[in-house]
Amino acid sequence: MNINPTYKNIQDYAESIRITFDPQQVDYAALVSMFFAFHTPTDPRFAGTQYRSAIFVQNEEQRSIAQKALVEWGALGRYVTIEDASDFYRAEEYHQKYMDKF
Repeated sequence: MNINPTYKNIQDYAESIRITFDPQQVDYAALVSMFFAFHTPTDPRFAGTQYRSAIFVQNEEQRSIAQKALVEWGALGRYVTIEDASDFYRAEEYHQKYMDKF
């Protein structure tokens, strides 16, 4: 694996966002529900590693909440993997605030 991957050498990384939250303001289950409300999971046969639909968890409590959500969301949940969170690499600057550039 490359350290600090770029868009050209992303290999087996996933494009993702990192969310920092205050559990006193919003709980993890609500964030997982928002994931499904705003994201359409993609069949991994057509998405590849880079664009896979995944929830990256920090601990077993988050894993349990995410697994429950996969069941609750039924058909949408079958295309989502639950993976341990690992190093997060910020995308190159030209990818930052991408939608604002249109």
